[in-house]
Amino acid sequence: MGALGEKMEKIFFKLSVVDDYPPVSSESVWAEKISPTEMCIKNIPFYENEANLDDLVQVVPGQNGENIFQQIITPSGNSTIRIVFLDPVHTEINRVLETIVAMGCSWEGGSESFYSINVPEQTSLDDLVEFLVPESESGLLECE
Repeated sequence: MGALGEKMEKIFFKLSVVDDYPPVSSESVWAEKISPTEMCIKNIPFYENEANLDDLVQVVPGQNGENIFQQIITPSGNSTIRIVFLDPVHTEINRVLETIVAMGCSWEGGSESFYSINVPEQTSLDDLVEFLVPESESGLLECE
């Protein structure tokens, strides 16, 4: 790994589970260490609803020295949307993901059917929602 990779560490988020969702009580994401208490998130969270890709966040050390999310210092302006495809082998998944990328977004896959989408500040969230609503109404996917 290069210099950036040497500064990458995990940030841990405590999650509130309501009606068995999310399926985990904590999530970790990769982040670039800026200082002992500041980190920049470098992958798209799957369950964490407060922080987004490229947010600068404050962390505190946990019991075992791990980085525990405290608060956002400087928001990136990015948003995160989660998509679950109701049929994980559906042939339309690639079309949907390619369209999302063409709109300026990026994604990370948590499974064959669960994807976390980063919506950059300069990308129209309204346009993305306008694209996803008919896909949801057709029964192809659900989004959050």
